[in-house]
Formats: sequence, C-alpha cells, structure tokens
Amino acid sequence: MKKYLSLVKYEFKTIVKDLMNLFILLYPILMLFICGFLLPAIVEKTAGLDSNVAAITLLIGFVILISIGGFMMGAMLGFSLLDNRDENTLINIAASPVTVSGYATFKIIYTYILAILGNVFMVGGLKLLASESYVVNYGGITIGLLDNLTYGHIIIFSIVSGLIVPFVALALGALAKNKIEGFAMIKGGGLFVMIPMLILLESFQDAKQYIFGIFPNFWTMKAILNLSLGTENAMNMDFWLYMLIGAIYPIILGIIALKMFVKKLS
Repeated sequence: MKKYLSLVKYEFKTIVKDLMNLFILLYPILMLFICGFLLPAIVEKTAGLDSNVAAITLLIGFVILISIGGFMMGAMLGFSLLDNRDENTLINIAASPVTVSGYATFKIIYTYILAILGNVFMVGGLKLLASESYVVNYGGITIGLLDNLTYGHIIIFSIVSGLIVPFVALALGALAKNKIEGFAMIKGGGLFVMIPMLILLESFQDAKQYIFGIFPNFWTMKAILNLSLGTENAMNMDFWLYMLIGAIYPIILGIIALKMFVKKLS
C-alpha cells in the first residue's frame, strides 16, 4: 500500500508540472463555470432576440458537458503514458517493487476515479446551481433539461461514461509517437466525440440514431438526453440498456487498445 501512496505523490507532481495535464485536471471546474454561469448569462442577455437560438445554445452546452468529461481524463492519462514511454519510466519501474502492469493499472484506476468525480462535479453541479436556467422549448414543449435527472442517474452516468478513459489513453499511447503528435490526435478526437451531438436533429430520431453507436460516448449521451428531453420514441431503448451497452462497448475497445499499447512497447 505504501508503494502506491508514493506513486500518488509522484503522479500529482507530474500533473501539476505539465500545463496541459493541469488544464485537463481543472477542466471540470472550467466547464461548470462556463455552462453554469457564463452561458446562461449570455443566453439571458440575448433571449429577446430569438428563443430558438437560446434553446439550441443551452442544449449544445449541455450535450458538450455530458460528452467530453471521460475523453478529457483519458487524454490526460494518455499524455502521462507518452511521458512515461519517452522518458523510459516504464523500464525503470520494471526493476522496482511496482511492476509495469501494476503501475499501468494504478494509473488507469486513479484516472478513472478522477473521470467519475469530474462528471459528478460538472453534471451534478449544473443541476444544483443552474437547473432554472436550463429550461428550453423542444418540439413545442417547455422542458427543464435537468428536472428529470436525479443524482442517482448522474452517478450512474458518471461511472459508465468514465469507462472510456482506458481506451482513449491506451489508444493515444499506442498510436502517437510523441506528445506533440498526441496533442494533434486529441484535437481530432475531440471532434469525433462531438459527432453524436447530431442525434439532436429530427432526422436522427428514428433508427438512424444508432449509426452513431460506433462512438462510445453515444450510449451514455443518448440515455441522458432521453431523460432530459422526455423523449418518447419507439426506437429508443430503456435508460439501463443504453448504460449497459455504454459500459460493455468501451471495455471491449479498451482491451483492444491495451493489446496495441503492449505491442507498441515490445
């Protein structure tokens, strides 16, 4: 246990020394400020111009909030793995009481926990601080986006959506040659994470919504949006089924990415 406490201290020092990792670590605070205070204030100032624009703006802000938390923490872990690889840290660890597999597992677990806490902080904080601001007109009905979300839903969502962390991190560690290339991949990956937002369009309310199922964040996003918008559609599944698939799929992707990462190291 003592050796892992030492690793916690080491990892924390590594994070705070790297501005990119530090930014990602503080990302939930930034997102809660933007979506909880800044965005509603801007919408309130411009609400008289076009109510549809206000609703779309709040919807997009909400979807971004629930889409990207796990991805960002996975990026932080990926950058850390690239650091370890470039500085041959993993080779040094192989000769220590902490095995390489033990060290990698430790990093994945603590980053996964950070992803859960980050999502709870962002979505739970938004419900606590700005529920009255996230009221939109969707399909001719006035809806409070956070009214139907319980803190239980938010915790389950956070646990499941955080499972994308190992996949993002290990894929980045396996495919990127260095941190510069890794940063470019993260920027491109951020765009892919946003693609499932297209399910907000009317044309993707039927079976075509499952085209976006190849994106691992689709399943948790869709589950939360169905609750938030009160969507009734014969093609929609139960909240728990979305979450089940949303848990299994990224685990499978993570196993594939792990094999790629191990092959890269060897």
